[in-house]
Amino acid sequence: MDAGYTMDEVAKLAKKCILLGNEKRPELEWVRKRYEWIQEKYNLKNKTETDRFLYERMHGRSPEKTTEFLKIRYWRTGKYVPGSREQSLLFGKALELSKEEIRFMMQGYCDRSEDIYGTAESQHNRKCRERKAYLKKIAEEYIRNVPEEKLESLHVPKEKAEMFFRHLYFTDAFHYVEFQSGTDAEIMKKHITSYRYQSEFARQMQLRGEIPRKVFIRHLLILGLPELTLEKLDEQLQFFGYLGIDEEHTMVRGERLDWLLIRIFEMYEELLGKYEREVCLRWFQKTCRMLDRVFREEGHPRLRFMYFKALKV
Repeated sequence: MDAGYTMDEVAKLAKKCILLGNEKRPELEWVRKRYEWIQEKYNLKNKTETDRFLYERMHGRSPEKTTEFLKIRYWRTGKYVPGSREQSLLFGKALELSKEEIRFMMQGYCDRSEDIYGTAESQHNRKCRERKAYLKKIAEEYIRNVPEEKLESLHVPKEKAEMFFRHLYFTDAFHYVEFQSGTDAEIMKKHITSYRYQSEFARQMQLRGEIPRKVFIRHLLILGLPELTLEKLDEQLQFFGYLGIDEEHTMVRGERLDWLLIRIFEMYEELLGKYEREVCLRWFQKTCRMLDRVFREEGHPRLRFMYFKALKV
């Protein structure tokens, strides 16, 4: 049974999303205003002098070569963003950002989580423990809701389903990306193992280290659908330290993923009022496959929000 909006309509949304990515990032305008405030406050003659001033603040020394402070220009013009969390924080402090402004810089401008749990000590702080407990709850609910026929097809005993969590997730992920050739059955047969995804998945499910916002959105979608709504996704992202769903938010190269997700969920939630959840889930998966196809064919791999390398499709 086909439900809802056509794939032609979905493809048009994907192409509009690509075009919107050519516009200037709203977050970049925010950085520009802070930059100009610094230039005016310290009576700096021009942007080159301001770039040098910020570099010296960040590193506690003058640059030995002109090329050393070029990165400041790249950051303020949007060519790049700081490559590490440490550089982002140094840049924020050099711009004299408040605590809340630095939080927005990390979440909005840099498209990162506000926190990182990269050490054994940080893994045991209260906020991390609360977030890990909630992610575990989401995973447990996902495992409980895996259909028995899926478990049987994968030869997974229902009482041991938790032991196969990674493999269940991995096989579900195939339904959200487009295969370039072969039927679903042929592709799945070629990808009989999910071992290659073991270490990365385990790290992310324990919230260890940097986890890109786009990756975390993918986790929440696969683990939360068909029950997930846009409102719930927004709340979960904020709970885990990311910027919530925001129409104006862009990824670091200007991609409008949030704009797209809002519209896909508007369609999906409309369908939930008309059809059974499993029918709606199949529509959502088909929609994601179409988006994946358009973004791949149009040469915009960063917008392939459901794809990850271990799938190898």
